[in-house]
Amino acid sequence: MRDRVFLDTNVLVYLYSNSEPAKRSLVTALVERHEPIVSTQVLGELANVLWRKLRLPVAAIERAIDEVIAACDLVLVTPATVKAALRISERYRYGFFDSQVLAAATAAGARTVYSENMHHGQRIDGLRIVSPFAAEAREPSARYRARTKLRRAA
Repeated sequence: MRDRVFLDTNVLVYLYSNSEPAKRSLVTALVERHEPIVSTQVLGELANVLWRKLRLPVAAIERAIDEVIAACDLVLVTPATVKAALRISERYRYGFFDSQVLAAATAAGARTVYSENMHHGQRIDGLRIVSPFAAEAREPSARYRARTKLRRAA
């Protein structure tokens, strides 16, 4: 049986962005290797990012949501999830929506949460937070290196 892992919005976005193909490949591999889980919150956040930041058309966003639902188990954000998120936020000082991701992951039985914006390696209520890009994050992206070279040349 594959590991049940929870995917945060900031990880899923790379599946639909053309800006970082290496990250897209890493996320695709995560989905294929594990039993991924998302929450209704993550679906809503994904739709918002694809609409507002990537400016995808509604039909493309609907296809993306359908693809995520087909590839991942879906957990509903319930009143119990909201209350658990409040306790996580109070105890660990995460923002409410990150805490709600952690609460949903716990409720779904995930052992790992893949997120780019939480504390890599931290353990919370039996969950391990992992940035799938941690090794890559230590090195500047190609775009950042190009800006650095331009500054030096000026």
